[in-house]
Amino acid sequence: MPGHKTSHTQLERFRLIDSLLSSGEIAPFDKILESLRVELRDPALSESTLRRDFRYMKNELAAPLEYDAKKYGWHYTKTYKLPSSGFTDDEILALHLVQKLIGQHSSEDFIFKSIQTLLEKISPSLNLDEEKKAEPVREGELDFGEADSKVLTIYDRIFVPARPKPVLEKEACEKVLLALKNNFTLDFYYNSKWEPDERHRQILPYQLVLDEGAIYLYGARRTEPDNPRLFNLTKMRNVEVIRGKPFDLPANFRFYEEAEQGRFGAFQYDDYFDFKIEFYGEARKVVHEFVWSDNQQLEENNEKNMTTLTFTSSQWLPVQRWLLSFGADAKPIAPDWFVAEWKEEIRKMAENL
Repeated sequence: MPGHKTSHTQLERFRLIDSLLSSGEIAPFDKILESLRVELRDPALSESTLRRDFRYMKNELAAPLEYDAKKYGWHYTKTYKLPSSGFTDDEILALHLVQKLIGQHSSEDFIFKSIQTLLEKISPSLNLDEEKKAEPVREGELDFGEADSKVLTIYDRIFVPARPKPVLEKEACEKVLLALKNNFTLDFYYNSKWEPDERHRQILPYQLVLDEGAIYLYGARRTEPDNPRLFNLTKMRNVEVIRGKPFDLPANFRFYEEAEQGRFGAFQYDDYFDFKIEFYGEARKVVHEFVWSDNQQLEENNEKNMTTLTFTSSQWLPVQRWLLSFGADAKPIAPDWFVAEWKEEIRKMAENL
């Protein structure tokens, strides 16, 4: 039907199909289709849509759907419960947002792709590729005119921009996960920011730490199990799993137990520093929009159009990168060595002009 607009979701159809077959009834295809058309008030619901729903339920939701050629109908071959039948519309929306946030950094690499696939299995209505999810536009909310052929949905009202994604090797990720699951040692070569040459490592894997799309391995050498460090998976080469002699997790295997619970991401340093930074112009507004540190203090000087932020943190390198992102609208005051590092970075940038 030209111009036809649906006002139901794929999940609603799954629920109705499930309700028809969960009693053990063998239902002809035409009867199921007609029941859906009546219940959904959608006389134009097509046979191809129902067949697509059957395929998705069988292949992705493990529904025991089968056609009985003798009785000319579809049925469940065993007791089955639709995975997302207990979710409310608001919970489906929340899962949709989680999916979008996961996909913001990456939807193709191994670890993130696995999470996205899991979310789609938990809630089939998150599968947006086959057809648009629809929710009717209520009177008085929005008017897009008669020319618009799409029904506005709540999913259309939320957008998560794409972000840079890490370049990860699927095989390396699989080996890291295998080692984590079994407490096996990981053998690899690593190129650190602090060491110019690639070095051979054998590390006991404790945790994976996810930060802004990047994935880090948190682990330690067998000879120093109480001194774990972070390793970026994008910098790990020739990863192998040493299956013999599994290790026991130490008490301090969690990243947050040894590292500062700061607000500047996955970064480790043994010392803490008292930072003092001045912000000017538009940066004054930005610094008020977030909590940058749990012990932060803000001081206003409207005469100088200046806001001063003080806080304690060990995460000096992320702080430096964050500070440089404000350009001329931010200036460090303390500690002295940090001010010197900041000036040196600016000098190097000026040399590249």
